[in-house]
Amino acid sequence: MSQPIKGRRPTLQVIIDLTTLEKRGKFKAFNEGVRVYHSKRGLHLVVMYLVVGQWRIPWNFRVDRGKDTPSPARLGLRLLRSLPKVITQRFQVLVLADSAFGSIEFLQGVRKLKYHPITSLRCDRKLEDGRRLAQLHKRGQQVRLAGLKFPISLSWYYLKRDNDKLEKRYVLSTKVLKGSTINW
Repeated sequence: MSQPIKGRRPTLQVIIDLTTLEKRGKFKAFNEGVRVYHSKRGLHLVVMYLVVGQWRIPWNFRVDRGKDTPSPARLGLRLLRSLPKVITQRFQVLVLADSAFGSIEFLQGVRKLKYHPITSLRCDRKLEDGRRLAQLHKRGQQVRLAGLKFPISLSWYYLKRDNDKLEKRYVLSTKVLKGSTINW
């Protein structure tokens, strides 16, 4: 790669996900790993996928062992730090994660790596001015979460649940994006 890339660097989407491999019965070999988390009994994994075109490639994972061990957010940061430089230097990295990774620690850690996270958030998260996310009415607006040193762009969408009710879900981006782009 002796020639520099002209123009904007392409975007690499990295998905960080907490996945449960549900287990039933007794597994003596997995006594340390099998536990209950959000009413799911099984082996809980933090998985990192790379999205290349139409392909979602499982790249790496860590086992979430529960209490008194690193949180899923810390495990996700470890996975991100393990990405090879040859990949991260050629791409602008966009980290997609769910609300399990919406902590201040995770968001600041991703920004420290010079990546942009897009994560979902709980509706009760507070803004710097004391309001809650549920009190906002304009998609794509820039706000500051309590505890964060940088602004975020915020949006939301409605998720249809099993009982046919719509649930409002919030999404943040540290990269300045329109609300519709964040939702996509």
